[in-house]
Amino acid sequence: MEKQTNNNLGMIIASLGALLGIAGTLLLFVQWYDPVMVAEVAAGRPDEGLIVQYIFPVLSDIGVIAGVLWALAAVGFGLRKPWAWTLGVIADVLALQGSFFQMIPPLTRGLPPANALVFVPNLIFFVLMLQVVRRLDWRVLAIGLLSGIAMVLSFMNGVASTDKMIVSGGAAIFVAVERLNWVAALGWGVFTVLLITKPTPSVRWIGFGAALLELTAGLPLGIVTAIEAGSFSMFLPAPLLSLALLVALALPLGRRILDSSQPATA
Repeated sequence: MEKQTNNNLGMIIASLGALLGIAGTLLLFVQWYDPVMVAEVAAGRPDEGLIVQYIFPVLSDIGVIAGVLWALAAVGFGLRKPWAWTLGVIADVLALQGSFFQMIPPLTRGLPPANALVFVPNLIFFVLMLQVVRRLDWRVLAIGLLSGIAMVLSFMNGVASTDKMIVSGGAAIFVAVERLNWVAALGWGVFTVLLITKPTPSVRWIGFGAALLELTAGLPLGIVTAIEAGSFSMFLPAPLLSLALLVALALPLGRRILDSSQPATA
């Protein structure tokens, strides 16, 4: 049975998402790409300047793609197509991934986190899509938010591994875990979308896989950097959150949430 969809609100949200994703992402990238790189080099961190040089364009591409998907979803909502909501959820998850990390380097260099203009509205859209455009179980929203956070944190661990490779001249441990963190981020992204749009019991196994992979890749990164710094590593939250989600999905409550949810019609 198809869930009721507020197509009018969906079309408004998707149109705003499209504007932010296409025009907003491109304008912010053009405005801040060079200043952030210059600030990193001026701070004596040419390695982080390289991260901005190569990672920001990839994230900008993701943001623009999200905007295009939002635009297609807006048309779908206008035509009352059942797939519009699913496409909007995918666009939202991509927009969150594309905009979050771009706020971090500017913040560390005293520059404004301009991509908050994209990230914060899309975070609000995420809640509205799950609680107003369609009304899902609030527990699905909670787990979806946490798995989305695990997605962006796992991605950041991949970026951190790349930076450590540059600084250390390619230390084996950082080379070993770099790509695995990104695959874990992809796994959490797929889990988040399917949890929301097709919450079948088998979706749990994707979550298990993403969690185990991030534990495998993120814990060594966090432990090594914690030993280096002599303090808690900011690269530990991703594997720790993944562990918490793994436990939650393995508990009977996690199974009941997925078993009782009706899949959304795509």
